[in-house]
Amino acid sequence: MTVLDSKKKRWLLICLVFIITFVLSYISLHLKLEVTPAWNNGILEHNHELLMNFEYTNNEQSRLLQFYIPEFFIRTFEISVIKAYMLQRLIFVWAMLFAFYLFLEKWFTIWGASICVIFVWILQNSTFANDLQESSALLALTFLGGIWAIRDNKPIAFMIILTIGGINNETILFLPATYFFYNFSTKDILSNWKIAVKTIALSIPAFTAVGIIRYINRNQPHLGGAWHWEENIDNINKLYDFLHFYWFLPLLAIFLLPKFLQRSYLSLPLFILPHLITGIIEETRQMVPLTFIIVPSCLITIILISDRIRSIYRSKFQKSENIQPI
Repeated sequence: MTVLDSKKKRWLLICLVFIITFVLSYISLHLKLEVTPAWNNGILEHNHELLMNFEYTNNEQSRLLQFYIPEFFIRTFEISVIKAYMLQRLIFVWAMLFAFYLFLEKWFTIWGASICVIFVWILQNSTFANDLQESSALLALTFLGGIWAIRDNKPIAFMIILTIGGINNETILFLPATYFFYNFSTKDILSNWKIAVKTIALSIPAFTAVGIIRYINRNQPHLGGAWHWEENIDNINKLYDFLHFYWFLPLLAIFLLPKFLQRSYLSLPLFILPHLITGIIEETRQMVPLTFIIVPSCLITIILISDRIRSIYRSKFQKSENIQPI
């Protein structure tokens, strides 16, 4: 195959993925609408008006891009509030799925990357409920962009994505922990102070932006309260139900995983603990960003285990005269 043919094949593949991820995003949007009456009964418009007047509750009021992006669509395209929020969700879920495929190409073939994308799409759809947490679509995209920048050693891109993501949803502020874990040196422990300083420096713009926004909205009450430790511990099974045994599967081959997945997987408790304190664990949508780490880790683990089983089979049985290779 010539270089030109290879490039043409690559281009056709990307176009196909682009189209398929759009279809998946379109289906996701309608699945969300099916379980969210609040989109069409006046609540969405009412909440948007309160948000624009800075009269709504935290943490929603402090997630500026959640309502300013739809407002931009409303003013630019002269569409309704409902259609603006639909457009926001459609674009960001589409971009997330497409970017996730490209992100996975470092580790997987076409089929492996496709399996991961489909599985993340299914998991995301399974979290839909009658809520208006409309920062979630952009959160997923910026979270993915953040871990991509960490993996590929793009510190400036990471800083910018972290800041934009923080203005949309404070959940992304977990990523500096992933950045530190990934760059941590196990050979020269004393040198890690430089990594710590760099991590802090890259995080300052995002934490400063979020801090200022929170200070401005400091008098807004929290939607549902800000302390949920006891009820979350009582409902901890919801956390397991989201990914079942897949939470633990990568631990079987944790030291065989690619460095990024290995280090980021070990940082997951730092994501989960704050959600156990301030989040509501029954709202499993909060765990969706972790699927970008857990799902590829699971598939690689399955591949490693399968390869090991095949290796044992070949070494023990294929030499037998009575058993023919399959």
